[in-house]
Amino acid sequence: MMLITIVVAASLLMLAGVYSLFNSLFLSRTGHCPKNWNRLCLGSLLAGLVLGLASWLGTFWMLLPFPNIAGEGWFAGFPYMAVYIDGTGYRYQFSFTRISVIANAVFWFLLPMAGLHVYGRHWRRQQQKAG
Repeated sequence: MMLITIVVAASLLMLAGVYSLFNSLFLSRTGHCPKNWNRLCLGSLLAGLVLGLASWLGTFWMLLPFPNIAGEGWFAGFPYMAVYIDGTGYRYQFSFTRISVIANAVFWFLLPMAGLHVYGRHWRRQQQKAG
């Protein structure tokens, strides 16, 4: 049940990240944004690129313990589980392993943009209160 919750939450965050990416780029064009908005957008894109690449390359280092009947096991990849590794070290790859690795990279790429979107909404609310 917890795995389903993590996947659903990650999917919602990924959708929020896509929305945030397009909204941030739109705000850059309209000019109704903080003075340092373009630098923050570039920084968020670069941070997302580094996080996405790191999650792609480091999938097998992002292990989550998953106890089952046979003993201790681990899922590799976060938030989308790509591979299951049992207690003996045997890897069980699934038909969706490649898709999960790509989804992890996209998730970590979009996460900083979601944070930037929260900052942008806060700034706009402050501007509306002041003006």
